[in-house]
Amino acid sequence: MRGRPPAYLPDGVGLEPLPVSDAVCAGVWAPRAAAALVPQGVAVRGGTAWLTGYDEGEPGSLWCRVVRLDLRTGALLADRRRVSGQVGTGPEVSCRHGGGVALDRHGLWLTESARLWLMDPETLEVLRGWRLADPVQGSFGLLDGRGRLGLGRFRPSRVHPGRAALDWFDLDAVLAPGVVELGSEDAVATRKVPSHAQGAVWARIAGRTGVWFARSNTRCGVLEGPGGLRRGFLPGAEGMAAGPGSLWTVSESAARSFWRLGGRPVVPTLSRLDTGRLRAWPEPTCDPGD
Repeated sequence: MRGRPPAYLPDGVGLEPLPVSDAVCAGVWAPRAAAALVPQGVAVRGGTAWLTGYDEGEPGSLWCRVVRLDLRTGALLADRRRVSGQVGTGPEVSCRHGGGVALDRHGLWLTESARLWLMDPETLEVLRGWRLADPVQGSFGLLDGRGRLGLGRFRPSRVHPGRAALDWFDLDAVLAPGVVELGSEDAVATRKVPSHAQGAVWARIAGRTGVWFARSNTRCGVLEGPGGLRRGFLPGAEGMAAGPGSLWTVSESAARSFWRLGGRPVVPTLSRLDTGRLRAWPEPTCDPGD
């Protein structure tokens, strides 16, 4: 593990091994300067990670935050505490409750419920913004490597399962001049997603290629993949970034705001799991909806 657990972790609480502990081959704690961050998304390139989320606080002031970390040392390389920008020629607006993040040659794609932002991964400056028209939401986001951007709608229960969906958009169409809003009519495909899906990634794991969902609450985690394959996962799992034989996963269970509530397992802010042994991971022993 890079560094040590933050000082706010209660001694002796939640230290029991997690079901997938043996699969965790690296972990990074958020630096002390980002202790207030509630992480929601992660993108990785080489030895660098970008974490997105929001700082703990009152509802309505959960401003989006983006930090860049050195995966080797856990050091903070850059920090954008309040993301804001323009949608078209409109006034400057602030991003709230940063959701997912994905990285490609165009830049860093940051999602929130009502907007989509494209940022420079080095300067963390906003390059462009889009409105998301209901029912499209950016609770989480991902790229499929085939020129499509996926925006996910989070639903916390099974009461209205049809409302939890993943809308796919063609990147060339999104980036076309003059486009400032994305609605369901602009999606090239839409699919249902499982309840409590907090993050998603397009990856080939255990011989199955497609969308893998992180379903979680701060005490429970389930990884659900193509064909309904389900495995126990990290509590509080949110965004994911796939690499050769591994999966970087960010967990909000490590956030100070949740630790203060008590009863949460000890989970690093960012963990790397060995997916080569996924079939040996245990079946889920909990359900995020319980």
